[in-house]
Amino acid sequence: MVSFYRITNAEDKWYKAFIAVYSVSFPVHEQRNEMQQLLAFDDKRYHLLITVKGDKLLSFVAYWDFDTYVYIEHLAVNPDCRGENIGSSMLNAFAKKVNKTVLLEIDPIENEIAEKRFRFYEKLGYKKNPYNHTHPPYNPVFKPHELIVLSLGKELGEDQYKLFYRDLVNIVMNVNS
Repeated sequence: MVSFYRITNAEDKWYKAFIAVYSVSFPVHEQRNEMQQLLAFDDKRYHLLITVKGDKLLSFVAYWDFDTYVYIEHLAVNPDCRGENIGSSMLNAFAKKVNKTVLLEIDPIENEIAEKRFRFYEKLGYKKNPYNHTHPPYNPVFKPHELIVLSLGKELGEDQYKLFYRDLVNIVMNVNS
């Protein structure tokens, strides 16, 4: 049974452990800076859940909870714990916990690592959506980057995708502020 612990601010005892895993799990252009992370904590729709064992952070999922779906912005397993089924157990428990459509993004399937990542999500029931999708940059020095939107259990209808994209741009990335 997976048990989640929620980090709600940068003063939390687990925050530094989260940052340590986060910073090695994503390229810089896909990471929030410290100010962006603090602003996310201020939004009631943003949740940062971790799983721990003893004094070790095993995994985390950073997500946005919207009316009809949740969007997983970041998800990672501690590199020291990979290959132990932590990611699949955590994702399955997470999907049951939220009980809504779950969306996430992956890199285009252009190499063996991306193919392996897609197969991991596909085995868990995630479907590739047919929409051309460009994620806004976290930092203006970077360009928007193409990603693939996956959804748990079924493909998104066009209206669902457009709602997600509006929320991504206006709320998650706060591009229009």
